[in-house]
Amino acid sequence: KKIKAIYNKSNSGLLDDRILEMAIDNDGNKWIGTEGGGLAKFDGVNWVVYNVFNSGLLDNYISEIAIDNEGNKWIGTAYGGLVKFDGMNWVVYDTSNSGLPENGVTAIAIDNEGNKWIGTAYGGLVKFDGVNWVVYNTSNSGLPYNFVMAIAIDNEGNKWIGTWGGGLAKFDGVNWVVYNT
Repeated sequence: KKIKAIYNKSNSGLLDDRILEMAIDNDGNKWIGTEGGGLAKFDGVNWVVYNVFNSGLLDNYISEIAIDNEGNKWIGTAYGGLVKFDGMNWVVYDTSNSGLPENGVTAIAIDNEGNKWIGTAYGGLVKFDGVNWVVYNTSNSGLPYNFVMAIAIDNEGNKWIGTWGGGLAKFDGVNWVVYNT
């Protein structure tokens, strides 16, 4: 018989019961993003919580988590930009020091080349290769709406971008196809 475990802020290290995002790294650690309690790491036994008081996070609202091939955690926040955490060091990318058009990060996907594809709330889609930032929005591309809610990358490298109100867009790196009502 399987034993069911339920974790919440009263019986675990979680500081908030509103879970918005999860990712699992190659070591099996669960990385849990909450709506107001920051980021929690759970290894199956121990909990470590990272928030604005004890880490490089500028916001406790964790909207997205992606893990790259090197094990870096890429953390999207509602108001504090994009954060890279390598397990020791925190690097914050926001409108003051990067090409992000705004600090609300709503989606992150990483392609086979290691490019980070970042969705923003009203700022469009951003490609970050580790050095350069390219912004795709309704003014300069086929993106149908600037509020990007979801990003997935298929086996052919196509980026599938779900927007809040503009439908679904497929981007192959050159061409855009939009699916909507």
